[in-house]
Amino acid sequence: MRVVRDKNELKINMDILDKYLKSKENQEYSFGLSLIKKGICFIAVEENDAYKFYPSRFTGYANNTMYLHKKNDEKDGKKTNPTITSILGDKPIVDKKLDTEYKKYCEKLGFTANNKGSFGVERKYWLLHKRLF
Repeated sequence: MRVVRDKNELKINMDILDKYLKSKENQEYSFGLSLIKKGICFIAVEENDAYKFYPSRFTGYANNTMYLHKKNDEKDGKKTNPTITSILGDKPIVDKKLDTEYKKYCEKLGFTANNKGSFGVERKYWLLHKRLF
């Protein structure tokens, strides 16, 4: 799979993940929750004093879906993160406030976040404001 090329392709994937989380259909919903639970690097989008979080390993591949993501044996943040950084103009950073917001988001989705991302790694974030995206 190729990586995204612009903000529009990121947005398309973010909308797909939102759809999965809203659908409450077992397979799509569970898949979306799993992405949020296991993520390390996230695009954090602020909207109306609340945040949503989108993992880079999903959003970073063009026209991604649950089916394509599961079949992609080469998915890796080492491929998607530099591309997202290039598109957004900043590197993801460790941010305590955003990590607190991430934990609130997880609670809203019905689970308790782990203290760190997968493999015990600190979570990192790119911050976007909805009105700028």
